[in-house]
Amino acid sequence: MSGLASYLSNQLPQGMAYPDAVGLCLRLYCTVDGVPSELLPLTKEALADAFSTLGKSGWVGAAGSEQVADRVHWLGVIRALLTKGSPGFDLERGEVLARQVGFVAREVT
Repeated sequence: MSGLASYLSNQLPQGMAYPDAVGLCLRLYCTVDGVPSELLPLTKEALADAFSTLGKSGWVGAAGSEQVADRVHWLGVIRALLTKGSPGFDLERGEVLARQVGFVAREVT
C-alpha cells in the first residue's frame, strides 16, 4: 500500500463512503495544506493510485462498484473537476474530510 493509502487506512480504519472519498481526493488534488511532508507530492497519478488501492481493499464504500478499484476511474474523477462546466466539488466538505483523517493546516501567524 502506498504511503497515502496506508496513512488513510490507519487514520480511518472503518473507511469512507464513496462520495466522501471523492471529496477527499479532490481536496487533496486542490490543496495539500496539513498533509505531512512524507506523503508529498500528491500528483493526480499518486492520488489515483492511492484511492484505487483503497478501493481494492474495501476502504472506499461503494456497493457493487468495481470502478473504485480502477486507477483510471480516479484519474477521471480528477479530470472531471478540471472540465469546463463541471459542477466542481464542495470545498468546505473536503476540509471537514481532511480534518477527519488528520490533515490539519497550520494557521498562519
